[in-house]
Amino acid sequence: MKISQEQLMTKIAESAVEYQLAETKRNSLRRELNTMYRVYFDAYGRPFADTNKRVNPYDEEFSGVIAFTDVAYTRWKTQRDLTTKLKRKMRMLVERLERSL
Repeated sequence: MKISQEQLMTKIAESAVEYQLAETKRNSLRRELNTMYRVYFDAYGRPFADTNKRVNPYDEEFSGVIAFTDVAYTRWKTQRDLTTKLKRKMRMLVERLERSL
């Protein structure tokens, strides 16, 4: 069954709102994670003098901060994956509308 362009535009609008809400939550969770990194490094110091060095989960020197932020990281990663999925869904709907024009 083919849906009308109007129905498709409604789905796009709903999808856009869903995506925006997910993105806002993802950004909030990222700020929370960054705050936890700062708290840990303020309390225990960074393993390397270079403060621009990214947290490397495969480097034993970062095991403490990885353990400290594990739950927050998992929440952020789950939300990031959901945001990506919703963005893909929205783009697919827009492409479907473009093909119908």
